[in-house]
Amino acid sequence: MLTVPDTDGTTHPSDRMSRTASAISTPRTNATPSRRPSELPLDAPDDQPKKRPPSTHTNNGEPGAEPTEDDETMLALQDKLNQISAEDLTSQVNVLEQHEIEYRKEVERKKQEMKEELLDRSKVPESYYTTSTKEGLVLQFVENFNRQYMQLYPGRKELLLCPKNHFDTKKFVCTTIRATQLPYKELYDYRGCARFVADYISYEPLEPPHELPTTIPGPAYTLKLQYGNSFDYAIVLASLLRGVGYDAYVVSGYATRDLTLMNETKTETDAIGIPSPTNQTTSDAQEQAEKGEKEGGGTGKYKVKPPRQLRSSFLVKQEEKKKAAQVKDAEVRRLQQRQAMEEDDEDDDELKGLRVHAWVLVLPGKREVAESFFIEPPTGRIYPTDNENYLGVESVWSSANYWVNMQVCYDGLKGISFDLGDNAKWEFVLLDNTQPSSSANLDDEDLKDADAASDEEDETQHSEILDLPPSWVEKIAISKEQFEARCPSGSKSVTYKNARCETFAEYHRNDGMVSRITFFADDIKEFNGEIREYFSNRKDKLRERIRIPYLDKIHEFFDPGRPHGLKEHVILEGRTQEMHFYSSARSDGLVKRVEEPHKVIEIFTEREDFLTYRSVTYDTNDTDDLQLARGSMIKMTEKFDHDPGHMGTPVEDTLRQCEDVPAGTDAAKKTYFVKDDKIRVTYHREEGRIIPSTIEFKKPTAEQKNHFEVLNSFQVNPYTPEPKKQHLFAHLCALVRSEQACLNAIKLSEREVKEILQARQAEEKDVALVISVYDTIRNQTKLPSEDEKAAHKGEEEESKGTDLDYLSPFLVNYPDPTSLTPTEATQIKDACLKSLKERLIEKASIIQTRLDTVTAEYQRRQLLYSRNADSMTVEETEEYVRFCNDALFRMHILEKRLAKHKEVAPERYVELDAKLRADPRLRAAYY
Repeated sequence: MLTVPDTDGTTHPSDRMSRTASAISTPRTNATPSRRPSELPLDAPDDQPKKRPPSTHTNNGEPGAEPTEDDETMLALQDKLNQISAEDLTSQVNVLEQHEIEYRKEVERKKQEMKEELLDRSKVPESYYTTSTKEGLVLQFVENFNRQYMQLYPGRKELLLCPKNHFDTKKFVCTTIRATQLPYKELYDYRGCARFVADYISYEPLEPPHELPTTIPGPAYTLKLQYGNSFDYAIVLASLLRGVGYDAYVVSGYATRDLTLMNETKTETDAIGIPSPTNQTTSDAQEQAEKGEKEGGGTGKYKVKPPRQLRSSFLVKQEEKKKAAQVKDAEVRRLQQRQAMEEDDEDDDELKGLRVHAWVLVLPGKREVAESFFIEPPTGRIYPTDNENYLGVESVWSSANYWVNMQVCYDGLKGISFDLGDNAKWEFVLLDNTQPSSSANLDDEDLKDADAASDEEDETQHSEILDLPPSWVEKIAISKEQFEARCPSGSKSVTYKNARCETFAEYHRNDGMVSRITFFADDIKEFNGEIREYFSNRKDKLRERIRIPYLDKIHEFFDPGRPHGLKEHVILEGRTQEMHFYSSARSDGLVKRVEEPHKVIEIFTEREDFLTYRSVTYDTNDTDDLQLARGSMIKMTEKFDHDPGHMGTPVEDTLRQCEDVPAGTDAAKKTYFVKDDKIRVTYHREEGRIIPSTIEFKKPTAEQKNHFEVLNSFQVNPYTPEPKKQHLFAHLCALVRSEQACLNAIKLSEREVKEILQARQAEEKDVALVISVYDTIRNQTKLPSEDEKAAHKGEEEESKGTDLDYLSPFLVNYPDPTSLTPTEATQIKDACLKSLKERLIEKASIIQTRLDTVTAEYQRRQLLYSRNADSMTVEETEEYVRFCNDALFRMHILEKRLAKHKEVAPERYVELDAKLRADPRLRAAYY
């Protein structure tokens, strides 16, 4: 038995609770983040007058002299401006506070209107505000059980058996659960149900926290109002879980202060499946240092290598172990400090062990559940049954029965058995359905059928057992629009220890944002904060955006389908740093583009020319402002992969004499020195060689058409014959063409980047969202009714009759069709009838011709078969049989069509004649 200290005579804890709630409402972090400008004080306090610094300059420039009249005027004007700016800022703050107050009042007004609408008895069944005969018997039975229970266990808290609903009518708490399966596949799993309930409803703690709620509304009421306490959460979640086949129960017990107040400020985001970002500051600094060393090393033509430092590898390992141990000890100390702080907070709670809470228990046996577990409805998190946040259990109930815990909770729920069929540990209320899963997850109709069948089988045996009446609440109904909204008013925010998570419904925000996670700064981890934003249904395919305010860095991720195949976009200090692309969506195979200071690098893959790298370097001395323009081009570089079976590009065709290109003649790197008018080619290393062959040309000028100069040439194999002069000249010409192609590609790439940036600016300025064709809510697709279909069909027929004039071809030659002479009307009538007759005869002729053709071909094939039947193969015979079947079928169809035409043709002729007689324009031909 769970013993609870008596609370009689203690002071009311509301004041302490309010102070505690306000204290923990702000997330606690180990480091104080840098204050933003919006968080700084706007002006000085009123009780501290601003002091003017003494003047130290005069009109004569001598210190200590008296201020002039102009100086006093300027100082007075400055004070006046400061006062005006302070008043403006104060007024702006007051306006913002007033907007917030008005918003809260509007939310409260809408909530009250919803409550009044839900309390309208004309819109709900009678079971909401009346008590049936069977319910009255059950209430009497339960009250009798409660009276005996209180006499036997006077030290225990009163059970939650028959609370009042929102219509102030007593109902047995088991009948408040209504098993319902909603038509959404996301809610068929217990994790999806828990996540939906946690997002859809706003949490309100119990007040006072150590007392059971006096009112338990139905789950439909809670879902429509979209806020409730832990008992409201648990009843809704249990109804949904039992509707999809889980053996779920509502648990009434005691929990810690953080759980009952839904205080997530002590929980890391890693515990809920959101990994916290790693610290990039140190790695970025290392990369910048290495990059600086590389750039610094390349400034001089010759550089002396630093002397090698001889260090013992054993000592290096020992130092690494020592550093790792220090880091581990620091982490352990930090965890111990955190646990000590949490324990101190729990020890400070004067209501520890008395805070009432409700959650959901899922027992094994159904839906492949292997072991029991708890679900915390306000957060949707899964816990084991011995979690330390749960301190005690009073009772458990479902839509089948009510069980009272008879076990003593010494150390939380450790060692507590949840075998509800064990009568020594759990006391049931109703004699019917004493086993936990005897009639679980059945709807009311199924329960009625089961009751009827059991009554027919064992009517005598169970005649005196009082069973549970059907649920008094309606089935849970959530429209598709409400299901997609998820959050109350379209948004919900939860603050954790290291982050704040905001969730938005789809199409709730104009920019398509569905989630935003703001990670707080932490000096101990050397982390300066980060913001992650997730988007959906964006026309520009934006999926995720990571913002690092400390570095002024923005990293955007895109789904496939954008022009130019953009995949990622990295912006640093307002300037594009990197662009990643979907190579399969591009014809040039571009994977990555990096813009460094005065250098642009492009990475390629799966190209026919085996190009993998291209870069262009600009002069650092021409300009210092990269935002305005780049400097002049210094050099361009291209790198290639080696393929032994490659036939060769036009550049190397003159040097390659066979299909299998050796590595020594396959260019690995081409460097075009634009300023120096030089071209250097570095070839791939041959097998067994440690250095490659190189050659460097001096580009000829316009006057030197047939003259060229080889500045440097190096062949790894000394036995390789010198190439002929005409071959070298052809190779140089090919390199010049390759340089021009590389220059054109760079210009095209710059133009493409400019188009991408302009498109991104336009997209962010006017964000457009796409709506799926399957979205019936926002597409406003409405199926027409039968009456609308009939009316629309009649309108179409009338429009066809008015648009089509069958006499128009015959009235072309007459200036006034409305006033025809008898002769003209007779001519038009005869011409119209003649035209129809000719069309009918022509159609009959066409059908007869096709029939004769098919019949003649059939007779010809029959004659051939009779002559060659003995010499035909099996395949030819089968083909003849198929032809005969097809020909007979076509002949039958044509004969039917011809007979039908001969039958309908006179009727159509008579019908047209009657129509002509009724036409007012041809009245003169008949009268």
